[in-house]
Amino acid sequence: MSVQTDSDGAQPSAPGPAPSGDAAPGFRARRHMSVIEARRRRELLTAQAPRLDPQFVNAVAATDSFWGPDEQWRAAISAYVGDQPAAVEADLTQDPMEPAAPSEDGQRPRARPRRLPKLMGINRSHRSRTQPAPAEGEGQDSVFDVPGPGRRTRPVGRTRSWLTRLALIVGPLLMAGGLAYSCGVSAGSSRLVQQGSISSQDAAAFHLSTFPADRVAGLGVAYLTLCWTHPAPSDVVATQDRLAALAAMTSAGVTAGCGWTGTASSPAPLAVTWDGTVAPYQGVYADGVAARLGFVITTADQRMVGVSLPVWAPSATSAAGARVVGDVAVMPVATVVAAPTPAAPVVTDSGSADSLTRSVIGPFLHAWAASDPVQLNLVLARDASAAARTGMNGQLTTPTVTGVRVVVVRGDPTAYRDGDIITTQLTVDWASGRGVQRSGYSIGLRLTAGRWQVTDITGAAPDPAGGAAHATTFATPTSSPAPPAG
Repeated sequence: MSVQTDSDGAQPSAPGPAPSGDAAPGFRARRHMSVIEARRRRELLTAQAPRLDPQFVNAVAATDSFWGPDEQWRAAISAYVGDQPAAVEADLTQDPMEPAAPSEDGQRPRARPRRLPKLMGINRSHRSRTQPAPAEGEGQDSVFDVPGPGRRTRPVGRTRSWLTRLALIVGPLLMAGGLAYSCGVSAGSSRLVQQGSISSQDAAAFHLSTFPADRVAGLGVAYLTLCWTHPAPSDVVATQDRLAALAAMTSAGVTAGCGWTGTASSPAPLAVTWDGTVAPYQGVYADGVAARLGFVITTADQRMVGVSLPVWAPSATSAAGARVVGDVAVMPVATVVAAPTPAAPVVTDSGSADSLTRSVIGPFLHAWAASDPVQLNLVLARDASAAARTGMNGQLTTPTVTGVRVVVVRGDPTAYRDGDIITTQLTVDWASGRGVQRSGYSIGLRLTAGRWQVTDITGAAPDPAGGAAHATTFATPTSSPAPPAG
């Protein structure tokens, strides 16, 4: 590489064109020429301005655009030297390449860290104008120092940068979450059902009951059971216990002993049930609620008696402390409604009832009554229900089928195919130690591989005929006079 100098020996000329083809130098030769050129540039810059910062010298020497015909390296030196404050100019009076003189105690002074100059349009003197330069030996740690080769930078700035990024990401998320939570709480609280009360006028208009009849009905059942139970007059203890129990369930104005003054004894009734009727009283008591409830009593001599009983409760939601607040009223039993009318007839198969009873229904009922798994597996389908597989474990014996009605659910009775389903509705007489119990069942069957298999068994087959029963009254025993009601 050829170098030309100007009149004062300081300006190099631009390098000539590089040879090409076979004369082109190799990589090592080019690298060697580049190192020589960089050293020459540094020596030229140092000779031109001996007090330049070495880092600035290396930066200018490495920038090829400064070394063209326009001599931009001179302008860079002039701009750098012209921007230095007085304190920095004083530091440049000594050649940075020259070793520092030893101090009086013979030790070499510790070199101060060099500051990185700003190049190419960046104002180097910005920090010098905004804050004063640190004095000698003070504030050296606060200056931005360029780490040496192989050393790590201080992590303070990096940590703060990550904290700032994290805050910028998490902050909006927390704000959005808080806003969504507050909106959800506000919207949810506005939809909560507020506690309120229904006035008696509203309850009457909408036919609403404000009386806890289902819980007070138990008190009525216990009271009426004692009312229709009359100990013998000679049994003083039983008579006193009955009167005390009745008084514990009534108010002061109710007749003692449920109004019974007879001398004949009578056993407890067979059943006492609430018929579901409730007739509230309005404006009778200052607190609590009261209503008239209807009951049906089945006496020991199998008579049915209707009774109306007034009962008071402390509130519409609590039956604790309820009292009978009036004498019983013997009423006729409510008449039953008309008997049901059957719907349109379903498809039935009367021709296969006997064959199904012999081949499937009879064997299944015998195995089901004894819970015989071997025999059950012969007639059960793979997906048979648990009720069909469990059986009665010997609680029922000797089944006798008295009537079978085959209802076709799916299929053609004239030509059944695999997958067709039928339901057999039948009555069965079970033998027991003291008699015979008749039961009704519905047994589901499905045709699989040409054989009917049991899939399920349920109870209470509905009456297919409907209408009223043949006899609606039964003779009342008259061998002994019936005790008066109440």
